[in-house]
Amino acid sequence: MRQNGRLPGPEVSLVLAASPGFGQLLLFFGGALGYGLLELVWRGFTHWSMLLAGGLCFCALNYLDTSLPDCGDWHKAWLGGLLITAVELLCGLFCNCWLGLAVWDYSRLPYNFYGQICLSFSIIWLALARLLLYLVRWLRPLL
Repeated sequence: MRQNGRLPGPEVSLVLAASPGFGQLLLFFGGALGYGLLELVWRGFTHWSMLLAGGLCFCALNYLDTSLPDCGDWHKAWLGGLLITAVELLCGLFCNCWLGLAVWDYSRLPYNFYGQICLSFSIIWLALARLLLYLVRWLRPLL
């Protein structure tokens, strides 16, 4: 991509960084990387679909936090936990049930729904959403 016989300079990078979607892209990749690392520590492996889910959830938590400024942190954490559980359900139905990838199976845990979500992990997602709200607020001015 040469202009006037030379490669684009740093001004192209500044234009990209100033574009409205660049911050969301960074949040998405941060969420994907963070969730992937969390799974590696927790289970010892991860799957590409979990990277997509992690990125989507992190962006959604940022949106939830900015779009509900008058809502308390615990209310946002509850909504975030529900949101993460919903993303997990949709990813599970798509990847595990429809595609047959067997990424995870909660069917042995109590209070599960088709083995794709369960109460104990929904509670974990609620606590994680509370922590991630602090992280996204810390990152937001940097984007």
